[in-house]
Amino acid sequence: MPSDILMPLAQYGVLVLFIVAMVGSPGPANMSLMASGVAFGARPAVPFLLGTMSGFQIIFWLNVLGLYALLQGVPQVFQLLRWLCIGYIVYLAWTIVRSGSGAPGDARRVPGYLRGLWVHPLSPKAYAMQIAAISQFVSPERYLADALLVSLTFWVLGGILNGLWLLAGGRLRMAVRASRYLYWLKLVLALLMVGSTIASLQMIPA
Repeated sequence: MPSDILMPLAQYGVLVLFIVAMVGSPGPANMSLMASGVAFGARPAVPFLLGTMSGFQIIFWLNVLGLYALLQGVPQVFQLLRWLCIGYIVYLAWTIVRSGSGAPGDARRVPGYLRGLWVHPLSPKAYAMQIAAISQFVSPERYLADALLVSLTFWVLGGILNGLWLLAGGRLRMAVRASRYLYWLKLVLALLMVGSTIASLQMIPA
């Protein structure tokens, strides 16, 4: 019967609310996207957005296959990931603050797909969020079907919500045209990137 192979509609509604709350709220990835939109414009930063989405999907399917369970046996890995995540976000923040006016000569500085790809794999918060989703919304009886549905919903809603943060950054860039004001705006967003990363990682048990 369809109910045996598909997630119940009420449960799917809760999944949607869960993803909107977790993915749409301010955090390291969204702050990075907004800052990239401010620094480079929304369109040039689209590859960075696609990279963050792809990296999220890669570790989601690794977690579906049991990666998180394996890593729990080596807690030092998560401590290492904390430092790598903070270091990588600091690097991205520095890249954004040091970006120029967005002229063609600055195109090489735009964080691209590969830089975006590492944002979520280095974030313990992403693992915790995915495990929460898998444990709550992936039934053992419909494991692959539910996992696929959760994955697709993360991809679609994540693309929309993350894209809105990127667009917001692009709008801010258009509104703040004076270079000195743009610099301070990039600096503030870069600090928010680092601050939100540290705050989010503090909520993950060591």
